[in-house]
Amino acid sequence: MNDQADTPRRPSIAVPLVDGMTLFEIGMPLEALGYDWDPGAPPLYEVTLCGDMRGVRTHTGARLHPQRPLSALSAADTVLVPAVPPGRSVGAPLVRHLRAAAERGARIAALCTGTFALAEAGLLDGRRATTHWRHAPLLQRMYPAVEVDARAIYLEDNGIFTSAGSAAGLDLCLHLIRRDHGERAANTIARNLVIAAHRDGDQAQYVHAEPLDEAATWLDELRTWLRGQLRRTITLADLSQAANTSPRTLARRFDRDIGTTPMRWVAAERLAAARELLETTDFTIDRIAAEAGFGSPVTFRSVFTQDVGISPSRYRAKFATAGQRIRS
Repeated sequence: MNDQADTPRRPSIAVPLVDGMTLFEIGMPLEALGYDWDPGAPPLYEVTLCGDMRGVRTHTGARLHPQRPLSALSAADTVLVPAVPPGRSVGAPLVRHLRAAAERGARIAALCTGTFALAEAGLLDGRRATTHWRHAPLLQRMYPAVEVDARAIYLEDNGIFTSAGSAAGLDLCLHLIRRDHGERAANTIARNLVIAAHRDGDQAQYVHAEPLDEAATWLDELRTWLRGQLRRTITLADLSQAANTSPRTLARRFDRDIGTTPMRWVAAERLAAARELLETTDFTIDRIAAEAGFGSPVTFRSVFTQDVGISPSRYRAKFATAGQRIRS
């Protein structure tokens, strides 16, 4: 038996490198997408650094040596561009290969100011896109055909994905994992990276910088409480009582620390719970609708399909974990 032939092909992600990129953003796809976070299982993706084989110099002066030339972008399932120096051309070779990859139908994504590279290639004309809030005005001035959203932490527009600055790139990486491999896989990697498992793309990207452990503690405690209450209607008063604070203070804290409202967070948690139940149980759709607190199966199907892009049944068929489901 040929074991290699029996091994499913992992989706490929090409990460193009050019001079002046930051090590932080280059490392994000390598850590979040290309690392084996689940013991005994291979990484979810085959991630390859592509660029000038003579080496590229990062913004700190460190040199990196790509594994493949830029031409390898043409064969990748996804091309993910890390942050580039804003306002400076990424060069004709990268522009050419980005266009070729897009024309071939590859998924295109950019982290932080990597959005400038996509804009230079003309891939964002007429599309919504985001970038680091500090550089959003420059992006809009340089590329007026792009609809720049300076607040979103990540966006998708017709198969092209962009993220806000710095750590928001991890949110986009988790979003891609969630789309490709499901909620459970994204949650596993988020726990290992010690980051929030799910932030909506349209949450504000510049939130108050409370110490991570403090912000994570109060939210995790509230999430634990909420997961035991999802079957019933949850009000702002319920949340504030569980958090031992006033509704006004809780709303301010969500806006300051999370960049969203308490009730939008509850809605996102209901969807996350439903995704996980679809992946890990054989519960009926009606039961999952009840367990996650959607009120009715009709409402659940409508909300889920609008948010996720496919029906609950199709989601289960795509992401259910064979042999590991909890039976009703």
